[in-house]
Amino acid sequence: MGREPDEDSRSSVEASVKATTGVIVAAVGTYNPVAGMALGALKEYVDAPILRLIEAERARRAERAEHALQAGSEEAQQSLDRLVQTIETSPDLLALMAETVQAAMETPLTSKIIALGRCLGRGVRDETRVDAERLRVRGLAGIEAPEVKLLEVLDKETYPTPEGWIQGRWPGWRRPEILIELPGFENVLDASIARLTAEGIARDDGIGRFGGGEHDAREMWILTDFGRDCLSLLLAVSQPTGATPE
Repeated sequence: MGREPDEDSRSSVEASVKATTGVIVAAVGTYNPVAGMALGALKEYVDAPILRLIEAERARRAERAEHALQAGSEEAQQSLDRLVQTIETSPDLLALMAETVQAAMETPLTSKIIALGRCLGRGVRDETRVDAERLRVRGLAGIEAPEVKLLEVLDKETYPTPEGWIQGRWPGWRRPEILIELPGFENVLDASIARLTAEGIARDDGIGRFGGGEHDAREMWILTDFGRDCLSLLLAVSQPTGATPE
C-alpha cells in the first residue's frame, strides 16, 4: 500500500523547505566564517573531533534558519515556495530575509528564532512594513538570554517607594531592585543594559530627576515602546502564528 496523499504532500513540503533553506544558508553563510566554511579544505589542518564540532554547528545553524523561514511562511500565510517567490521580487525583502536568517542562525533561543521569522513574514505580507520589520530584526538580533531576562524584569511592576513619597512605586527599575530580581548580574548588569539601550529597547527615565542619598532616583530603567514590542514578539511564541499556508 502506498503512502497517504497527505504524507506525500508533507514530505514534499519538508524537502522544499530543506532545499530552499540550504540555498539561503549557503548564500548568507558566505559572510560568516563558520556557516560558510568549506570543511573539505580544512581536513588537512584540523583534527577530526574539531571538524565534527564545526559540522555540528553548521547543521544547527541550518536548522535554525529553517525554523525562522517556516515561521515566516506561517506568519505570511503563504507556502514556503510562494514566500521565496515574493521575496525574490523585492530588493528590500531580500535584505530583510538576509538579516533575518543571519540573526536566526546565530541564536540558540527558539523564541527569538520564531520572532525573527514572524518579522520576515509580516514584511512579506505587507511591504509597507519592511523598514519597521528590519528594525525589529536588528533589535532582536542584538539580544540573547541575559537581555531577555532583563527585559522581563523591566516589564514587571516596579518596587514600592519609601514611606512618605508621593508616588507609591518607583517610576522605573533602579539597580538595587534589578539585582534583587537577577542576583547573578552584579558584574554584568552594565553590559546588559548597554546592549538594550543601544538597540533602543530600554532607556533611563531617571535622567533629570532629583537624586542623592540613600534613595537615589537618578537611574530608573524602563522599556521603550519598541522594547515592549520586541518582548511581546518573544513572549508570543506559544500562540498560533496564523492560518494554514497556501
